[in-house]
Amino acid sequence: MSKAEKASMRSSRATPSNRSLPVPGARRIVAYTFMFFTGMWLSKTVHPLYFNTHDDLVNFGLSYTAMAIAGTTSVFIGRLSDRWGSRAVLIGGTVLYSAGMTLRIVHDSAVVAVASGLVAGVGASSVFIGLRTWTLHNTTEEQRVPIVSRREFMNQAGTALGMGTAGALAAFIGAGDRGYVCVLLLAAGCVLAGLFLIPPGRTSTVSAGRAKAGGAGFATVFREHRGLALGVVGLGFLMGSYASILSPYLPLLLAERGVPVALVGVVLAVASVVRLTAAAVAGKYLRERSPLAVFLVSESCCAAATLILALSVSPWLAACALAVRGAFLLGATVSQELLQLNAFPGALAGVLFGLVQSAFLAGDALGGAVGGWLYHQLGSSHTVLIATGLTLANALLVPTFYGRLRGLAETAPERQSAHATS
Repeated sequence: MSKAEKASMRSSRATPSNRSLPVPGARRIVAYTFMFFTGMWLSKTVHPLYFNTHDDLVNFGLSYTAMAIAGTTSVFIGRLSDRWGSRAVLIGGTVLYSAGMTLRIVHDSAVVAVASGLVAGVGASSVFIGLRTWTLHNTTEEQRVPIVSRREFMNQAGTALGMGTAGALAAFIGAGDRGYVCVLLLAAGCVLAGLFLIPPGRTSTVSAGRAKAGGAGFATVFREHRGLALGVVGLGFLMGSYASILSPYLPLLLAERGVPVALVGVVLAVASVVRLTAAAVAGKYLRERSPLAVFLVSESCCAAATLILALSVSPWLAACALAVRGAFLLGATVSQELLQLNAFPGALAGVLFGLVQSAFLAGDALGGAVGGWLYHQLGSSHTVLIATGLTLANALLVPTFYGRLRGLAETAPERQSAHATS
């Protein structure tokens, strides 16, 4: 290849179109993500505060549990996404989640609390699956990097805005129930407004292959893609388990390592800002590197930061470890979604994303149940060491699994060609 040809190739990779979002509807999906997560965290921040003022935390717990249980229906929602298309699932999920959030204004009824959790849980699961399947069906492998990274940036930005403004908004609107109720309704309206941002579907939204796959039973999916299905279930369960062993107890860990209680929230906020900054630069970094390599490095660094958090005797070293962990966790999250988007068959993407989400929630439930017992029996340092080991195992297993899938996909045409000529 001549020097001129090489220079032409380098310039083509660096064109502005390669850095933009050329996919029709991509900007609207990114904006929708921001609206959805802003509303979600406005509501999630005020919800327990509102129930606590009325001494109804039992009902809050019922709602939270019902939402987690509803989230395990993700695999069935994924099947509907394969059959109906991602737009229909996004619309349905948006309406359901907004309705579930609205029901949170009723604090004194256990029945309404459970109904709110169930409706919101199904709605949130639908939105998460819809965002992923939309990305898979409307982009090429090269186009996914900027879209997924910008979606994650808007996720973090919406989370920060919702968490940071919820209490101030409630206080500004009015004392007592008035402020809380208005913020809860504002959050539901913010999510519902996202309906205007969902991109229109293509002329032929669901191909014949996808419609056939959507009608296939789960037994067929496991029979034809057994290794893929079992792999994503196992990895999703593993990630959910170690996440729930560690994340809910981060304030406790920081306090035990000497961070003043008054500064624990500040340290967590700084970690969120670091993660938001990482999301802003993730797209450029990932365009130049393999998602497999990025995940291996990012998750391994997460394990190293978690180890420092377990062994640290300095409060500020623990705080720095947590901030660094947040940045690498962002890289692992984005690169893992890219690996899934590139590996999942388009006709079965919804089912497979549903399996991942259901397995993660099942692992999350187990980790949450076991985590408190581990902290009580072993102490925080040994429990965080267990989380470190699980994180390191995930850092090795995910690249091994998806690398194996890619190798099989690359050799399959060669095998078919050899079989046809023999």
